[in-house]
Amino acid sequence: MLKNPNTKMKSILFLCLCLFANLLANAQTIKGKLVDGKTSQGVSMVNLTLTNQDHTNLIKYANSDTLGLFEFKEISSGKYILTVSSIGYQKLQKELTINENGPKTLELGNILINEDLNQLKEITITSGTPSFSTQNGQMKIGVANNTFFKSSANLLDVFRKLPGLQVNQDGTMLLAGRVTPTLFVDGKPVNMSNDEIQTYLSSLSPDMVESVELINQPSSKYDGEYQGIIDVKLKRNQSLGLRGTYNARFQRNNYSLLDNNLSLTYKTNRLIYDLKLGHTTGSTFYKYYALQYLPNTNAMTTDTRTATSNQNFNVQARVAYELQKGQSLEAFARTFQVDRNAVTNNQLLTQTNNLGQTIAHVSGGNNALPKQYNYAGGLNYDAQFKNGELHIIASLAQIDNRQTEDIQNWNALNNEWLNYWKTSSRNNILIHTAQADYSQAMGTGKLEFGGKFAYTTTQNNLRYDTLVNAVFNLDPKRSNQFGYREYITAGYLSYLGKWDKINYSLSLRTEHTRTIANSITTNVVTERKYLKWLPSLNITYTINNGEQLSFSYSRRLTRPTFAALNPFRFYYSPRHYWIGNPYLQPSTTNLFALVYSRKALNISLNAGRETDVLARYPEYNPETNELIFLGRNLPYRNFANLQLSSPLTINKWWRMNNNIAFYYAKELTPYFDQTYRIGIFNYTISGSQVFSLKDWLLDVSYSYESKSGNGLYVFKPVYGVDFGLQKAWFKNKLNTKLTLYDAFDNIKRRLIFREKSIINNDMYHYFGAQRLVFSLTYNFGTSTYKIKDSKKSEEENRAN
Repeated sequence: MLKNPNTKMKSILFLCLCLFANLLANAQTIKGKLVDGKTSQGVSMVNLTLTNQDHTNLIKYANSDTLGLFEFKEISSGKYILTVSSIGYQKLQKELTINENGPKTLELGNILINEDLNQLKEITITSGTPSFSTQNGQMKIGVANNTFFKSSANLLDVFRKLPGLQVNQDGTMLLAGRVTPTLFVDGKPVNMSNDEIQTYLSSLSPDMVESVELINQPSSKYDGEYQGIIDVKLKRNQSLGLRGTYNARFQRNNYSLLDNNLSLTYKTNRLIYDLKLGHTTGSTFYKYYALQYLPNTNAMTTDTRTATSNQNFNVQARVAYELQKGQSLEAFARTFQVDRNAVTNNQLLTQTNNLGQTIAHVSGGNNALPKQYNYAGGLNYDAQFKNGELHIIASLAQIDNRQTEDIQNWNALNNEWLNYWKTSSRNNILIHTAQADYSQAMGTGKLEFGGKFAYTTTQNNLRYDTLVNAVFNLDPKRSNQFGYREYITAGYLSYLGKWDKINYSLSLRTEHTRTIANSITTNVVTERKYLKWLPSLNITYTINNGEQLSFSYSRRLTRPTFAALNPFRFYYSPRHYWIGNPYLQPSTTNLFALVYSRKALNISLNAGRETDVLARYPEYNPETNELIFLGRNLPYRNFANLQLSSPLTINKWWRMNNNIAFYYAKELTPYFDQTYRIGIFNYTISGSQVFSLKDWLLDVSYSYESKSGNGLYVFKPVYGVDFGLQKAWFKNKLNTKLTLYDAFDNIKRRLIFREKSIINNDMYHYFGAQRLVFSLTYNFGTSTYKIKDSKKSEEENRAN
């Protein structure tokens, strides 16, 4: 057991708590609500700045939320100027005075802002919609009421339009072109499987989401394995009583798929009840095609097509109770049930080099029944004191995967059976987490510290039975049992301060990891212990109102996924499979970032080096013609990228959003007694043109990825164009959307092996990207009274 590190960590945290819990500061809070002078409705995503009286120093920057509410925290005594600005509204300034002995919170009440009719009539291009902003190098995008996202069927479609975020057709995501981001909701991480994340994002309509924050370079207060973060802030509702949203989506391509989701919220003065129900039925399609030239000069073509039917359910429940003013306790539970039937047809064709004569033709079929039973629950405690905040999270999550397969292969030339086997697998993951974070105001700065403990176990059992002489017998070469345990103890210390026009943060995190991998089949136990120090630094210089320059550095840690460690065979086709590696090491990344922002314009430059890179590369067996994908650590990878994004308003009926990114990567790749050092340059262009035509909204979205690749593969260019049409009905209670994705059916991920003397292979993956989708969202409620304006809803949870 790791008694010494845990004991030391607890002692340090207790000492810090004792030292800083009683610190007193004169910091105060400013609250208010921006209201349209004509409609008396709250105005969202308005830019607010707080400067000193002579406008020389920017003190704080904020945006109003979907209700028009805003808040400035930790403001010391003095005189300030509050500036309110938004496209379509007249600029407003107010003088504020914070008295040293005044109330803890300065309530400004409703602040009326009026339309700027002259501004609305302008035809010239103006940049900077208030729905896009950057603070301390991190981009925040308003979603609800954002014209660019009104035609999006759900939040997953919104993600496809975000600058710097790539969403692949299989639902996997890359942030800044290099890392898989971690999903946060209201400042807290969600322990969900990839399937569950996609289902959750698909269940949220854009109207249900206040904003999305892209954190390309998380500080040391976040877990070391969080290379990037997407923080989704859900829309808050002040109405007491019952309110709900029904969201349905029907898509048609090769097959049909229907999603139904219902969200209910019941709110009293001190209690909030949330319930979300979802169901998915229908089928999806996937195709894998490969042409490989063998050492004997023959050509082998693989054509694999899979249709997967779904009957999936998900339920989420939450109860939040206000214990007293400034303190709340929340309990949550969720389940995700997957019941699928994946039917695969495979054709393996061996021909002469010129593809003129067939030498062998193997047909195969696989009837797989994958099932997933996920359960999670936990408690959140949040407390706000005079100058500090405390956040505690405890959760338990289980991911239970089960699958059976019936695999048959036969000679299509003479109809003779070649082989027949059945598989039965189970993968059970149990995740325990406990985390505490505390922050204390110190004058104009803030001290933050906290700790986390996570304990994860995974049990894996894979059995192959092969038909021999009309009897199924255990295949010991492919059957396997594997167990894995992981203990992580972490702590961090962070200080955020301000000096003149400079905001800065210094953070240090340490993580101790112990892992035990037990291959029961081979009777091999692998145990590892390692300690990592993960510092971070951010310096932001405010050039003037709405213009900033930010520099940051961080060191991050990437642990192998449980699937990558699992030494089981998973077949793409009879001669293509991948296998995990229990000896994989974690990788370490040192990242530097420079970000310039002016209103909605954002330019970011990122560069760094990753060591012990986690990768999966193929090895070809010429005797069996098998292509085996193995997990391995590469020595290092250097990378850099430059990203530019800016929304533009041409006039009141035409808006556009344009993103362009340039990437460079060079990794050291030892492969078959050779070492490859290939520098790879590529770029991406994406954006959307949005036209408001009376009550209708037309959205044309596009994306292009140039030729790219990695040390062993060349990725061919790919582009896609989407057309969306949206209209609201019955005073915005009903919202309908019709979208044609990948209108020209071009999104196929094609890969070509670089070194043809080793493997002459050309392949592509296709997920049926071209599809027509109809979606509708209906909002309803029985609320009869509202909270008074002076009673504000609880503050959004901080990131933990």
